[in-house]
Parts: sequence; C-alpha cells; structure tokens
Amino acid sequence: MHPAILRAGLAALLLLATGAHAQMAPRAAAPIEGPSVMPMLLALVLVLGLLGAAVWVLRRAGIAPRGGTPLLRIVGQLPLGPRERVLIVEAGERWWLLGVGAAGITRLGTLPKGTLPAGELPAASFGALLERLRGGAR
Repeated sequence: MHPAILRAGLAALLLLATGAHAQMAPRAAAPIEGPSVMPMLLALVLVLGLLGAAVWVLRRAGIAPRGGTPLLRIVGQLPLGPRERVLIVEAGERWWLLGVGAAGITRLGTLPKGTLPAGELPAASFGALLERLRGGAR
C-alpha cells in the first residue's frame, strides 16, 4: 500500500476513535473556578481572636474600662503594700473608706460626700482622714 493512503486511513481511524469515545463517555462537569472561602474564614477567625486577646490584655492592664456603673467612683487611694490599699469610694451621697487586701475588703468608715477635695489626695490628708474616722462612728 501506498504510504499516503496508509496515513490518511490512520488519521480517519483516529478521528473516528476519538469522536466515538467522546460520544460514548459522558462529559464530567467542570469544577467551578473561583476564590476559596476557607482562607477568608481563617483570616476572620484570626482577626476576631486577636481582637478578643487585645481587649483582655487592655482590661487586665487597667487601660480599658470594665463597664462599671456611674453611681460608684474611686475618689482616692493609698497603696499600703503590693496587694493592700486604702480606697475612698463615692457611692451616692456618701464616701466609703475601704481597706482592700488579699483577704478581702473591709469597711473602715464613711464620710459625707465632698468632705475632702476630689482628685489626687495628699498622703497627709489621708492620714488625717483615717484619724478622724477612728475617733468617729464606724
């Protein structure tokens, strides 16, 4: 046989084989191409986790407010040790002198509101206040 006829026959067989194969086998659906949702969700979880951690650190450091009530306000404080302090807390129309330590909170006395100047209280007036409360009623 002539080589040109042989080539033409092989090409025809090849076309028939591929065409018949394409008709016999169902075509699979092509996967949908596009961005994946998983990296976006992981980034969202990471950002929300970092935000929660930042709020927790700021509250532990005392920088962020804890959402207290406006009815209570710390007027002054005097640290007595690493974990002990004396506080003046304004509650309504009274000031409460409280001792705060590792064992708990103890009420040392009360005063009418405005007895001492508000803000940073000098140590000498705090001592005078303590002496005045010791002599008065608890």
